Amino acid sequence: MAELTQEEIAEIKDHFDFFDNNGNGLLEENEFIKLFKVLAPDASREMAIRGFHTIDEDGNGTVEFDEFLDWWQMNWTVF
Repeated sequence: MAELTQEEIAEIKDHFDFFDNNGNGLLEENEFIKLFKVLAPDASREMAIRGFHTIDEDGNGTVEFDEFLDWWQMNWTVF
C-alpha cells in the first residue's frame, strides 16, 4: 500500500471532520453510520454498525482519526 501524502491525509481529515457533527474530534456510531451510507449507499445500517465496531479498535465506543485513517487506507484508497 502506498504511503499517503500530507495533502491526502488532510483531505481525509476534512471528510472525517465533516461527519463529526458535535466537533469533539471523534466519530460516534450515528456519525459513522451517516458517513458509511455516503460511501456505500446500498449498505445496510447493520453493515455500517458492524463496520463501526470493527474500526473502533480500542473499543471505547468512538472512532478516533487514526483508527479512521487506518480503515480508509485499507478500504478506500483503491478507488
